Amino acid sequence: MNILLAVDQSRHSLAAVHWMQGLHLPPGSVVYLLDVVVIKQWPEWSAFDDARQFQKKVSTVWEKATTNARRFIDRLAVSLPRQRLEIHPVVVDGIPGAEILMAIDQYQIDLVVVGAKGLSGLKRFLLGSVSEWILSDAPCSVLVVRGEPRWTRRKARDMRILLATDGSQDSQKAVTLLKGLNLPKSTYLNILHVIEKPSTLTNMARFAGRLSTTQLAAVIKQTQEQTGGRLLQETRRNLGRRKLCVEAKVRKGHAAEEILKATKRPRADLVVVGSKGLTGLRRFLLGSVAHKVARNASCSVLVVR
Repeated sequence: MNILLAVDQSRHSLAAVHWMQGLHLPPGSVVYLLDVVVIKQWPEWSAFDDARQFQKKVSTVWEKATTNARRFIDRLAVSLPRQRLEIHPVVVDGIPGAEILMAIDQYQIDLVVVGAKGLSGLKRFLLGSVSEWILSDAPCSVLVVRGEPRWTRRKARDMRILLATDGSQDSQKAVTLLKGLNLPKSTYLNILHVIEKPSTLTNMARFAGRLSTTQLAAVIKQTQEQTGGRLLQETRRNLGRRKLCVEAKVRKGHAAEEILKATKRPRADLVVVGSKGLTGLRRFLLGSVAHKVARNASCSVLVVR
């Protein structure tokens, strides 16, 4: 597995490193540690400066920023488990979002890990502008990290994961990815399937002919519950072989809202959701449910493509 860990020196970015330390990545995985150098304050042009003197000032600022970034990346590289991972520090300059997307393509990344908000402090709802950009345009899975992983502050050190599934291809990929992470046995995994009420029951009843709206609603409800139950059993069977503490639940309502509610009790460390569900609805390259969960969840979110 090829992983891109995009960092600056923000709180969320450093938390992403701690997530990487806690995840049990497949042996032989390659981690690219990327820091994009951005100069916040350029030197001022003095009335006594000529072009050569000003260029020298600019070069000095740039060299200092690049040196600091390399030292920061090297310190992070030492903190990761080198016995299981191949680690490559990368320092570039440019626009962070654009450089991350280019690195994903260049290194054929399977999973990119990024803090929810960076040093710029720019926000779009509850996401920083860079993480929003990556979520929308990255062709691979994306882990958006919010704050320190809570399991590091609990005595049991168990990880609490909420896996939302609807049987779509991306949901199935999420199960495969979780299996590949070799989760510790102390992990608590809650599998959630949300049954959404059809919004066009009346129109459907007209075409059904013999069935009233109430009867059609009952048939659809029964079918959804049976399908959801089978889906949870199959998902649990695939993941339960690793002797994890697994619980499966079916809820009714709007998918994104029910997923966000489920993150609170028990309080989740990580939500795992497919990037696009069975509805096929999209916002850029991201499904509307995954987009809402990634923006509004209080914990870290893994969006699987």
